[in-house]
Amino acid sequence: MGVSVSEDRARRPRPPADPRLSQSLESGVALIERFTATRPALGIAELADMLDASRSTTHRYASTLVVLAYLEQDERRRYRLSSHAARVGMAAIDTIRLETPAALTVLEDLREQTGHTVSMGVLDGDRAIYTHRLFAHGQGQYETDLGLRVGAHVPLHCTALGKALLASLAEPEQHEILTRVTLKREGPNTIRTKKALARQLARVRADGLAVCDEEQAPGVRSIAAAITSPGRARPMAVSVTVPARHCTVKQMTAMFGPHVKAAAERI
Repeated sequence: MGVSVSEDRARRPRPPADPRLSQSLESGVALIERFTATRPALGIAELADMLDASRSTTHRYASTLVVLAYLEQDERRRYRLSSHAARVGMAAIDTIRLETPAALTVLEDLREQTGHTVSMGVLDGDRAIYTHRLFAHGQGQYETDLGLRVGAHVPLHCTALGKALLASLAEPEQHEILTRVTLKREGPNTIRTKKALARQLARVRADGLAVCDEEQAPGVRSIAAAITSPGRARPMAVSVTVPARHCTVKQMTAMFGPHVKAAAERI
């Protein structure tokens, strides 16, 4: 799928080292972040390239993380995240969920109203991360959901969830993120210029709804709204994912937009 946001961040020149921080710990965390749902197992050569580090240094970090039980190796000696690492990640997500105790009930209602998979996510650096994902099981829905579950990261520029989160930010913060992200093509209609993305975000802010029209992947449409209640630790949004063959963007917006907005207001 090309270079991901994580890989792009890893390859950019780093700022001068801060003597107050541990560079080894920073590198270890960066190594863990290279593993994704679409890239679950990686060899030392791949990891070294992503981290812009030597193979010997990368092997030392990976071996340490194996001893600490954050990584394990498969039968081909490639590295992958362990169940212990997954538990740590879920603990962080559970902490975020504590901010929205009504979310599960609201999302269940939204799934019932729309008949499609519903999700909730938060801004996590230059990406969004799912904190809730309630699957529907209609025709074509499984393929449209792309196998993404709670804890999965998705791009900001080509998903309704991501665009809703971006549009909810104050202009300086939004601009800062837009200068960092790479508009990698994911689907046939992925926005390719930051100027076009900024125009769309202005419309999202005005309308209160963001849409994805086969931008994340072929056959995938989605609609989302930001959760605007004050007091949240980070931006949050709610989305509905719909097989593209079920309806046009206009139909999706008319049928599901009011329900998505109402759900975001209830949370």
